[in-house]
Amino acid sequence: MKDATRKNLIPDSCSSAHGSRNSKHRAVALFSGGLDSMLAIRIMQLQGFEVEALNIRTIYSCCKTPAAQAAIDLGARLTVLSVDDDYLDLLRNPRYGFGRGANPCIDCRIYMCRMAKRFMQEVGACVVVTGEIAGQRPMSQKKSQLHAIDRHSGLDGRLLRPLSAKLLPQTRVELEGVVDRDKLHAFHGRGRGKLIELAHELGLSEMPSPSTGCALTERSFAPRVHDLLQYRCDAARWEFELLNYGRHIRLNERTKIVVGRNASENAVLRSFASRDDASGEDGAETALVSPEGFAGPDALAVGCVSPAALRFASELVLRYAGLHPVSSRNVHITHRHNQQVVSVTCSEAAHSAATL
Repeated sequence: MKDATRKNLIPDSCSSAHGSRNSKHRAVALFSGGLDSMLAIRIMQLQGFEVEALNIRTIYSCCKTPAAQAAIDLGARLTVLSVDDDYLDLLRNPRYGFGRGANPCIDCRIYMCRMAKRFMQEVGACVVVTGEIAGQRPMSQKKSQLHAIDRHSGLDGRLLRPLSAKLLPQTRVELEGVVDRDKLHAFHGRGRGKLIELAHELGLSEMPSPSTGCALTERSFAPRVHDLLQYRCDAARWEFELLNYGRHIRLNERTKIVVGRNASENAVLRSFASRDDASGEDGAETALVSPEGFAGPDALAVGCVSPAALRFASELVLRYAGLHPVSSRNVHITHRHNQQVVSVTCSEAAHSAATL
């Protein structure tokens, strides 16, 4: 995101809601498209704010809620931004640690709030709002954690959580009279029933289902993240992106194999094999192994691509094609723009290899 250059982008104080020269104040809302962030926007709209919805995509966003349609329903303009490469530092060394998975939730919220601050400056808004609810999420929404996000966001008292504001210290926009604290709320914990009641009261007709959330919180996903951090802490962005796809099987400390689980993932693995930034200049290279003349998955060898790695990847292709040990087939190997077809026999080692 380009740095804003306009002067007085964050005024020392917003004009009071009474006697303001502007018909509407402007707010930026961190927006997932879920119920909580929809409610946060509607609450601000009812207080006369023009709200800019900001959806931030991380490498591991897996929320299926249609943020675009939700923003249209709310009458809010939606901007979608992706995190920069420095987001990876949150995974490498999170200041506030991980949750039960590989989720650096507090650091992630701070990062997003800093992005929202820059966007707030660009659009001339005076507050950032979120749908966070005190006590709803154990890793990032305890009061002490919310306070930590406040301190490190750089928003200087301009971070407002309308759904739990009455349980939290007053923000600058409340103290300045721009936001009426009496019209904010005191929700706490994980219950959804009262939120749905509020949504009906505020005229929200479409209730999104709870999202699957971030993949980093999933215990089944976390091992492959921790594996990459252990063996390739300085990994490039594409290696972190690759964690979203396939079965990951480590051969040794320098090499792992990723095996596609369906046609869509096979296509993704082929695209990774042809990427310019996966050529080995950063310490990791790739090689693609595909079935030749039989139905089966593609496999991507990542790291140090040795003859042993190519053989193991080929054997995994046979394993996940459903072939029995000692079965032999031809596979097609692409490595460093060289291609060859070789015969391989499925081994017991490949059949017993554990996935991350």
